[in-house]
Amino acid sequence: MKVIKLVFAAALTMGMVGCQNIWDEHYGEQDDNLNNSSVEVVPLKVEDFLKQSEELKDMVDLFEATGVMEDMTQKGQQLFTVLAVENGVDEPTVTDLSYFARSHVSDVALSPSNLKNGQRVLMWNGKYVEVSKMQLENGTEDIFFAGNRVKKVIRATNGYVYILDNYISAPQSMFEIISGLDENYSLFRDMVMSRNVKAFDKNASTPIGVDNTGATVYDSVFVVTNPYFTAAGLDLLSESNNATMLIPSNKVIEAAWEQAETNLKAWNMTRVDSIYKNWVFQASFFKENYGKEDFATNEDLTSIFSKQWRTTVQKVDLEHPIQMSNGVAYYVTELKIPTNVLIYRLKDFFYPYESLSAEEKATFYKEDGIYFNKCNTDVAAWSGWPGYFPNIINRVLMYEFDDQESANATGSLEFIPYHYDTHAVAYRIPAGEYTLSIGFKQKMAVAVDFYVDDEFLAKIPYTTGTTYHYDRGAGGYPEGFDLDKATDKKKSNYDRDGGAVGLITLTGEPASLTFRMEFTGTAKGGDIVLHHWCLKPTKNCY
Repeated sequence: MKVIKLVFAAALTMGMVGCQNIWDEHYGEQDDNLNNSSVEVVPLKVEDFLKQSEELKDMVDLFEATGVMEDMTQKGQQLFTVLAVENGVDEPTVTDLSYFARSHVSDVALSPSNLKNGQRVLMWNGKYVEVSKMQLENGTEDIFFAGNRVKKVIRATNGYVYILDNYISAPQSMFEIISGLDENYSLFRDMVMSRNVKAFDKNASTPIGVDNTGATVYDSVFVVTNPYFTAAGLDLLSESNNATMLIPSNKVIEAAWEQAETNLKAWNMTRVDSIYKNWVFQASFFKENYGKEDFATNEDLTSIFSKQWRTTVQKVDLEHPIQMSNGVAYYVTELKIPTNVLIYRLKDFFYPYESLSAEEKATFYKEDGIYFNKCNTDVAAWSGWPGYFPNIINRVLMYEFDDQESANATGSLEFIPYHYDTHAVAYRIPAGEYTLSIGFKQKMAVAVDFYVDDEFLAKIPYTTGTTYHYDRGAGGYPEGFDLDKATDKKKSNYDRDGGAVGLITLTGEPASLTFRMEFTGTAKGGDIVLHHWCLKPTKNCY
């Protein structure tokens, strides 16, 4: 068979010239300006070229056996790109020969000059094959489809044939990989698959009769969807994704859960276990396709569920990526439930003072220049919303200055943050970065110098505004609070962090803290009114 390099011979028939004109209109003249000498042009259709090529007989036999050649013929003037392998290359062992064959044909003609690194090509089997390009020293480029190098390119009248050094191994989709995980990955698999929804597809089902009530009976077709993931912007079943998935084994997950439970116990804290258990899969899916460099250059990646994945803490096998038809997956080798997942916030109040024993009062509260006045329900009307959030116990701890005569009285309080149930237990705060917030009473004419473990943090001026008024300040709301569903006109004041004092960074083993507040103000009775304190982990409390 005669092969014509790069340009058509002048002796071609007028019919072929007509085809060429149509081709040029579709692709433009740049297709002829190729700097790769292995591109050959033939005056034949793709299917005819394949049939006449002795070097591609094995490929043609595969296409004939699976109906691919017949389908190409029936499509008529359809444009094609075919990925072919010359005789002598061993076919991989596959269970679905038709699926395998159709991973080598696409319904679009792709010229080498228009191929881009990272481009994805949809093949007849419904899967995408990724294109990659490598610049060579001589100024030309090597082209790869799914990692298989292109040896030469044939330009036919209705498309291209790319001769590869090996067959395309069509990767599975994200959904197929998840559903096919074995029992070593059953925890992750079942967390995702349990959120599938099986629904009757009436349009795809065939009516086969009626029952005794007159209702139509269908030869039913059901479809599987995963609205939980779709609502987060990732359809697990879509082939158009180019996403990233992280796969932890049961062993990795169970070790992370066990460590999380150990940590909570050591911190004298509790956590609803579904929150940190669900975090495992919620932090494992990303809309973008991340490579090794992305993990190296980004400290944090954000999942589709807005969960933080800190690349310097979590361990991923980046040397053995799993290519998917709609993205890439990696195995997780070590997993840590972040501190800011185990702790949403630590918020507690000063009023339990009234319930403490004398010994506990002496341990957790040390006054100098001030004395206890009373605990008081200062605003009895704060009641939350029945059925949505519980009532708020809005009691405050009130102190007075020892010096009731001075216009510039001073005093201080050392306080160890604690949790009170039937007795006081000091919080053991783990290492990390936190925002410290606090709540006083509005218009308290007292300035406060705030210290944490004897380290000066900030000066809080006279609290004449609402910044530090109870817990109306900044920060967040209670975990799970949906402002849109609350109807009370004061909903924006509800149970927030309070006025921010500053950032603190703790190191070492979990330990209790000591807050010291040095007060300066005018003595006038009921001078110092303390509402609550709050520690909110930042993203760096990981």
